[in-house]
Amino acid sequence: MATTIATEIGCSCVLPDDGEMIRIFDEEMVVKVSGAETGGAYTVLVGSVAPGGGPPLHAHPTSETFYVLSGEFEITQRDATGVSTFRAGPGTIVNAPGGAPHRFENVSPTRSTMLIVVPPESVDFLRELGAAFPPGAAPDMEKMLDIHARYAVETFHGAEGSRPEPPREDATSARARELAWRFRHANEQLIAMIAGCMPTQWRAICADTGWTVGVQAHHIAVNEGVLAAVAGDAAAGHPHPPLPPGKLDEMNARHAAEFANVTKEETLALLRENGARAAETYRRLSDAQLALMVTLAEGYTVSVADVVERHGIGEIEGHGAHIRDAINV
Repeated sequence: MATTIATEIGCSCVLPDDGEMIRIFDEEMVVKVSGAETGGAYTVLVGSVAPGGGPPLHAHPTSETFYVLSGEFEITQRDATGVSTFRAGPGTIVNAPGGAPHRFENVSPTRSTMLIVVPPESVDFLRELGAAFPPGAAPDMEKMLDIHARYAVETFHGAEGSRPEPPREDATSARARELAWRFRHANEQLIAMIAGCMPTQWRAICADTGWTVGVQAHHIAVNEGVLAAVAGDAAAGHPHPPLPPGKLDEMNARHAAEFANVTKEETLALLRENGARAAETYRRLSDAQLALMVTLAEGYTVSVADVVERHGIGEIEGHGAHIRDAINV
């Protein structure tokens, strides 16, 4: 059998102290084998995690694999069957498939280490986190979520299996801050899309309602203020009376007729104003307030958290998707 030797390609040997060091808070990640050395197939890191350290519950499109080198980690995962945890000591291999919510925590009294195999693009993500949160930096969930979103990393705060935040006197609900960030992020994307609308696109018809893009965008903007008031007043112990049957359809029809000729500038101003006010209202909610129940219509009762997530965020994403389809972007 003939063997071809590629003389220009050689093996690499990485010594224990070699590699690019990335520090994120108290954690240390060392790039041992880069994507450039593997033809873009994978990157190998060694992570050193302080006692109690580890990321929040999160998921990302690509998979990653951990091999525990020293100490002990508690691994938490969430799937269709619920949340489960297990301990992982030296020699344990954990594979997290793309899209699987998971987190790890060092439960040893000293630093624990693991070998981590990730896609090469993960290194840019870690570098950005390291630049934003060097050792001694103060936590900033909104800044963290902004970075995560740029790399399609989804985090879960306050949900089942999520990691409790360390208590701080000035901390509001982690769940509320995450919901407020998601609302703000969705609203900013909608604003950017609306700002780029041409006159013909502004008059295009949305398939879900039969309204023009202009009417639909203005409807979202108005409801941002309404839903924030519903959530905020319910949280303060003053819930709005439920809508009687047919009232919502009547209100929507009246809005569509009244604002048939609404301008893009008016709508953008309202999205910015009501969006900022709603995000601040949501951010200030406590966990107890998020759990309160409110009756929106006869026979329809949801939690305050559902008002924010299912209606506040959901309406922007749902109606916004049909706006995107109507203007073909």
